Amino acid sequence: MKKTPGLRRDAQANLDKLHTAALAVFSRRGLSAPLEDIAREAGVSIGTLYNRVGSREALIDAVVPAVVGEKLKTLTERTLSQQSPRGQLETFISEMIELQLSDPVMNDAMLRRYPDATALITACERSTALGKKLVENAHTAGSLSEDFTPDDLMAVLWMAGTASRDPAAPVAWRRVVDRGLAAAWTA
Repeated sequence: MKKTPGLRRDAQANLDKLHTAALAVFSRRGLSAPLEDIAREAGVSIGTLYNRVGSREALIDAVVPAVVGEKLKTLTERTLSQQSPRGQLETFISEMIELQLSDPVMNDAMLRRYPDATALITACERSTALGKKLVENAHTAGSLSEDFTPDDLMAVLWMAGTASRDPAAPVAWRRVVDRGLAAAWTA
């Protein structure tokens, strides 16, 4: 962890433990995991967490954007390695849905559940901009219906993210998403 100037050694150690615990707990349970669980895992009091970090959003911004940024960088590289605009958009959508399914932090990040975590939102905005560009490229190539907009892309990802976290969601949600996307392609 990056050292905070002027912080006593024990305070810096507590901050480091909080960051490590936050990454672990958020990774297991998502960004809404109780802060008390993070403090407990770090071996500090909840008061120490609030004193050293300030808020949930500050803790999220301290530990999550680098992890999210790395995953989104990998997603971007895989997406742009595809040869056609259609292949790029298909890869983007598929990989984004898989990230939302497999990683509670990515799901919370992409659904913008903590809009005051500004560093996290900034990292996510880069992927939103990429998605918009991919839709535009597929339109230009003639492979995507002009009716399918960047807002439609975000709606598909939102539906997938929401359904993937809801135990009451019908199991057919993925099939419905896939059918909707299949209908957006031109012949």
